[in-house]
Amino acid sequence: MAKSARPARAFAPGQWNLIYLLSAAGGLVATLAVAVQPLLLDGIFGIAFEKEGRVNADIQVVAEIVSILCVGWFGMMSDRIGRVPVIAGGFLAILVGAVLSLVSVEMGLMLGGGALLLFYVTRVLISSGADTVQLQLLTLVGDVSTYENRPGLLRNVVFMMVFGGTVLSAVVMQIATQAVGVFVILMVPLAIGAAGLLLARRHLVEVAPPPIEGDHPLRQVWATVSADPRMQLAFAAAFYSRADLIVVSLFFSLWCISLSDVVGVTRAAATSHAAVMIGVLGAGLIASVPLWKVFIERHSRMSAIGASLSLAAMGYFGLGLFVNPYNWLIAAPLLLIAVGHAGSAVALKVLTVDISPKPILGSMLGAIYLTGGAGIVLLVQSGGYYFDAVGPRAPFILMGTGKLLVTLFAGWLLIHGIDETSDHHMKSGRKVDWKPLVFLTSALPVIWLVGRGLIGGYVSDTLAETPVGFINRYLGDWAFTFLLISLALRPVQEMTGIKQLARYRRMIGLYAFFYAALHVIAYVALEWAFNLDDMIGDVAERPFIVLGVAAFGLLIPLAWTSRNAQINKLGGKRWKALHRVTYAVNIAVALHFVLAATHENGEPYIYAAVLAALLGYRVRQWRIRRAEASA
Repeated sequence: MAKSARPARAFAPGQWNLIYLLSAAGGLVATLAVAVQPLLLDGIFGIAFEKEGRVNADIQVVAEIVSILCVGWFGMMSDRIGRVPVIAGGFLAILVGAVLSLVSVEMGLMLGGGALLLFYVTRVLISSGADTVQLQLLTLVGDVSTYENRPGLLRNVVFMMVFGGTVLSAVVMQIATQAVGVFVILMVPLAIGAAGLLLARRHLVEVAPPPIEGDHPLRQVWATVSADPRMQLAFAAAFYSRADLIVVSLFFSLWCISLSDVVGVTRAAATSHAAVMIGVLGAGLIASVPLWKVFIERHSRMSAIGASLSLAAMGYFGLGLFVNPYNWLIAAPLLLIAVGHAGSAVALKVLTVDISPKPILGSMLGAIYLTGGAGIVLLVQSGGYYFDAVGPRAPFILMGTGKLLVTLFAGWLLIHGIDETSDHHMKSGRKVDWKPLVFLTSALPVIWLVGRGLIGGYVSDTLAETPVGFINRYLGDWAFTFLLISLALRPVQEMTGIKQLARYRRMIGLYAFFYAALHVIAYVALEWAFNLDDMIGDVAERPFIVLGVAAFGLLIPLAWTSRNAQINKLGGKRWKALHRVTYAVNIAVALHFVLAATHENGEPYIYAAVLAALLGYRVRQWRIRRAEASA
């Protein structure tokens, strides 16, 4: 059992050493899970090269979606049951996932791609466990730190996480790929899970403040973020920053593997080279973390966030200019990314702990994690599409675009006087509405698609046409994503009491129609060039297309009646009755996606499961209201 709570001043050096050790272990496991994935899918599960980018991205997206739900919820729970039990639970998840990973590899050797489902489960368990451990250790340090010593203490924890996730992981990958084999990599999470579980339960000290009664934690989080533009910047930056190490580790490894035959090296050697460069990235992170502590103490947290994002953006754009990943000069943009990521990692956490009320610190950091996880889903999914259809450098250009967007947002806030004074209080009490940022973020997928032409024309050696299949799936995926977000806003609003979420439901719904319309236009104009006979033949061969057409037909009146004039003309009751059709639209789209899925693409089934959960919640609420009305 964990020791009882003690004042922060009673923390012995041994307790801090244990926190730093567990932080490094969590970072190591989180990175290994991503770094070894391309090698396993290529060598064990036999995934075809032309599908590697998409399948790797799909697995990462699935793991991140589950982590978002689990780790965010654990953050709220830690405010009630303490940090130590949740940390121990995270190590237990790593242990179970590591055991199952050994089984999945054995099955992969026998069944090939048929064992992918079990591999999905192992990735989910290991990633969720590692992320839970890291988040709760940061929260534990936030509990005991003060405004003066917080940058230094959080710097130390971030330093150890980075050290474990880069240098240690690079060493493990080098040893495993060159000497003893990939099975050793799989044994590392198993050992860490077992040791971490034992150390956390027996030696970690609980210091979480007692919970207080009041509004739902998510309502308190929303109130805190809405009242302080600095927190809005922190959440926006988390959306684009948390994916850095995953994007670089995953897509740089895939890039090296994809060119291994061209440069005359084995896949294992390519993975080893990628591990070395990720080690360079880690060295840059480790060297720059202490410098950001000094920057934060001399300047504001907001200035640190803006500066770090701009450096990372320059690094990503520079990375996209290289043709050969085996060119050692590529270390320069990797170091820029490292320095920028280090600044974001430290400044975001310091700012969040500064502003967060202590009783909901776990919920606030959980919400930051949730936002960063949503960014990983969006960025890795898009990066996977672009890797396959455009080229291996495209994901890095996309990351640079997102960083640049938030840098501009930070600059806009600073220009309008929303910064800290010399005593670290906010200069301006001005509130910033979320709508512009939500609108710009929702438009990014189509901006990236249009930008594909610029990438092909100015970055690639030759200007190749974007495959029509890529465009169709890309737009269709985003249409369904926005449909689900729109459907989820109402349950989240009801469960949390955050009424302001209703302001964004119509915008998100119209974006769903926008991407669905582009999806249909791409099918009709690009794939079949308006040839009706060919389209009829395609529908006969792939009947699931009918479901997509029916869903789009139902979306048209929903989009048309979303204007204020039409709402007033129809009246509230008729308008609500009409818009219940959205349930049928979502079901039709889910079936359309599932029937179109290939055996190695599990993403449509995740979408369908999310839809089933949302519809189940609606049915439950309807039954409750019906029972109350008849009582």
